[in-house]
Amino acid sequence: MSKSDLQHQVDGMLRRGIFFSIFWLMGVGSLIAIIQAVKARKIIRQSNGEIRGSGKVMWCFIVGGAGLLFWSYVILMVVINVATT
Repeated sequence: MSKSDLQHQVDGMLRRGIFFSIFWLMGVGSLIAIIQAVKARKIIRQSNGEIRGSGKVMWCFIVGGAGLLFWSYVILMVVINVATT
């Protein structure tokens, strides 16, 4: 696979990751963002600096992680409230 094809693939992954990190979709979007970031980071690391996108990978990890933590907390609180009533 050529460098430009690989860069295009990583850019597509990171666009999806950023989109889903913003639209959390009750935690599912956040999980998708993190998965896309992991895949893209692996490709970027294997390229020895030829493929760019590390900043977008960090965005997906931070915002997707925040969304995952938020929805985990909300779901935990709902379970606790249902269990105590």
